[in-house]
Amino acid sequence: MASSAREWIEVDETAKQFLTRVFSERPFQPLPPPLHRIPLRPGNVVEIVGPSPSSKTRILMQAAINCILPKEWKGVNYGGLERLVMFVDLDCRFDVLSLSRLLKQRLIRANGRYFILELVYFVFWNFMLFRIWRL
Repeated sequence: MASSAREWIEVDETAKQFLTRVFSERPFQPLPPPLHRIPLRPGNVVEIVGPSPSSKTRILMQAAINCILPKEWKGVNYGGLERLVMFVDLDCRFDVLSLSRLLKQRLIRANGRYFILELVYFVFWNFMLFRIWRL
């Protein structure tokens, strides 16, 4: 147990190497409007604000799907970024079923007429949802 903890905190790059890597990577391209105009880089934190019915969550769901999908899987091009997404739900109203429906639609569009459940499981491993409960 101690060796695995030690391995986990071992340094694999210096701060200079990290900053060089982060600041030299190109911005993500396939983000949905209006996020496609923002020069996002890996590690950026984005906060979307607006009135209740302004589709903020829907825009972020589309962006999350672009990030968590693989570029290619079993010969089918999905055009994803193969990145992790951390979604912080501050009002505890995030609908995972809506995200799942959007993901299935995207998979069907790329695949033809069907989606692959194995790929859905694989993709959701890259999505982390944190709910902030207020007392």
